[in-house]
Amino acid sequence: MENAVTQHDNHGLATRLVHAGDPQNPRRSVAVPVVDSAAFVMENYAHHMQIEETLSTAPYYSRGYNPTVEALETKLAAIESAPAALAFNAGMAAISTTLLTLGRNGGHIIASDKVFSTSTRWLQENFSTFGGEVTFVNCNDLAEVEAAFRPNTRAVFFEEFTNPLLNVLDLEGLIALAHAHEALAVVDNTFASPALFRPYEFGADLVVHSATKYMSGHGRVLAGALSGHQALIVEIAELRRQMGTIITPHNAAGILQGLQTLDLRVGRASETAHRLALLAVDHEATADVYYPGLPGNVGHDIATRLTGGRYGGMLSFTLNDQSKKAAVYDAFELIIRATSLGDVASLVDSTDDPDVLRISVGIEDPDDLAADLEKALNAAL
Repeated sequence: MENAVTQHDNHGLATRLVHAGDPQNPRRSVAVPVVDSAAFVMENYAHHMQIEETLSTAPYYSRGYNPTVEALETKLAAIESAPAALAFNAGMAAISTTLLTLGRNGGHIIASDKVFSTSTRWLQENFSTFGGEVTFVNCNDLAEVEAAFRPNTRAVFFEEFTNPLLNVLDLEGLIALAHAHEALAVVDNTFASPALFRPYEFGADLVVHSATKYMSGHGRVLAGALSGHQALIVEIAELRRQMGTIITPHNAAGILQGLQTLDLRVGRASETAHRLALLAVDHEATADVYYPGLPGNVGHDIATRLTGGRYGGMLSFTLNDQSKKAAVYDAFELIIRATSLGDVASLVDSTDDPDVLRISVGIEDPDDLAADLEKALNAAL
């Protein structure tokens, strides 16, 4: 977990994605070993007593620490430019464990009204049972965010690229506002991934991901990731240990493998998604197309500044005739009907918004994906 300095800190992102992590691999294997052990040996009683003081980070029991997980956390911290990181068994485990740590015993969280639907429901239905308070606001309106602060506000929680409409929020403005009120900025950066930009580099205090998505990239494992300030990570690690929300060693190895190709995959998906977004804009069946690379999209200028012009692989659209939504959804042949995102395979999801279809663009041949999207949209004519 304590990953502030590694031998790859000065390298570029693509190099860190491949090489950062597990700097002390005793067996010298190229791939990080999967350490399948529930418990770890105590040298003596003094060692046992020492570990009792650091159960969340010491080699004691895999509910708090595991060498394969440590290797992943070292890589996560390195790629996010953060002092420390934690890995969880799902994205929602990362979100719930983090917000519970910050909001328990009367803490107030300001949350974007456009966060992931499960995050919204968890905050609405369960957060208060642990003593937390939440206010949902439109984070596109900084004045509305400003008005929501209370003396007990501990964090502002938002997605930088919103799901599913791809609004891009004023990242730096929200961070500055949180800090002006002595609160934390907690950013869910799942849609963008570290390949596009890294919120910690812009002043965010904690950055969370559903690592199931782009970090994995192959649709095989559930995982969550958190990076940020050392003291906060230590505090959250203790609750993770108590709740048992740590990632398994095998799933940690899966994320480690996926991260090695993250930059390549997101680069390819971004190029293709931009092409598909332009195709959708020009098609007579669509009403609105949501993609940060489109000049008319909310936050396009911010996205350009943050990413340097690589806008990611997610796009959404609505139809002029909403009665044709099912026909369009059913007409896809190459793009798979599934609810996840960030995979090498392209996916289409109906989403919780009854009017929206969302596409996660993969790494297939762009011509084939364009043909499949056009055929599906033609089903609405």
